[in-house]
Amino acid sequence: MHIWVMRDALDAKYSTGYGELKFNVVLPTDQPPLGGPPDVPGISLRTELAGDQVVWAQEYDAHIPESLKPATALHRVAMIDVDGPTYDHRSWFTPDNQLAEYVNSWFDEVRTWVEVVTGQDLDPNHRVYDAELVGTGLVFIEPSDDRAIGFRLTTPRVHPLRAREWADILGFVRDGKQPPLEEVLSRDARAAQRRHANRRAIIDAATALEIALGQYVRTVTDQLPAKQQGRIGERTALGDYISIAEHSGLQLAVSVDRLRWLNRLRNDAAHRGRAPSQWDVGAAVKVMIDFLGAHGRIRRTGEHKSDGGE
Repeated sequence: MHIWVMRDALDAKYSTGYGELKFNVVLPTDQPPLGGPPDVPGISLRTELAGDQVVWAQEYDAHIPESLKPATALHRVAMIDVDGPTYDHRSWFTPDNQLAEYVNSWFDEVRTWVEVVTGQDLDPNHRVYDAELVGTGLVFIEPSDDRAIGFRLTTPRVHPLRAREWADILGFVRDGKQPPLEEVLSRDARAAQRRHANRRAIIDAATALEIALGQYVRTVTDQLPAKQQGRIGERTALGDYISIAEHSGLQLAVSVDRLRWLNRLRNDAAHRGRAPSQWDVGAAVKVMIDFLGAHGRIRRTGEHKSDGGE
């Protein structure tokens, strides 16, 4: 899966790792349209890595905020300076073997952080394509109307990583730091919405909201009326937090009515098996995004432009 980055992040070395294994990642050189192989000894000697048809980085058609241009989609990186522990009882498990063992898990950690920070959809197991067939397998016999069959093309909205964000993410993975749970659930809700898994999208969106609202209410507990403070406990649920916020007069980025509406959708989906409409799911995900952006642990300022999930 390619990762969109600003082009000033290219042609640089970044520290990262996985567990006890440490290594550096070198990004391609900025040589549009396909990027150039990084300046790493040995790569230029391998035609399968440095040939004219090898894509290291390539810009595709996408809506990108002006403040984040120029940007490109990163396809390949080089990993150097690999250093890991040695084991007497597993002498074969060298740092190179450890890199082969852990690289998939490392990428999964990296792409989770990228999805949380930027909204890019990087699931390699269930991709969402910008081009899809319309009427696959359908044949019109009478009347003949093959014109109804074709392609549906979309232009994604992309929020590329800044160089500093890319460096921070690789450092987080090296240090074993996980994104906040509510942000991972937000990522999951947006991914489910794109794949038309409406019930799961609603449940994940509401759970992310419940965690974020609960954390926010608890941070201002000393400002709440005594009666509302007494309602906060280990079993306090989303509906309770909404009620506490309403009766305490807390100023929230999303209206109490919208929060209560999302809670009802979640209860219908989780307890009554009702599947919400695609329109309701889109609106619910927007409620979640707006609330986490204003009150979550990863704040989105006005310069954070809309991505494909927003």
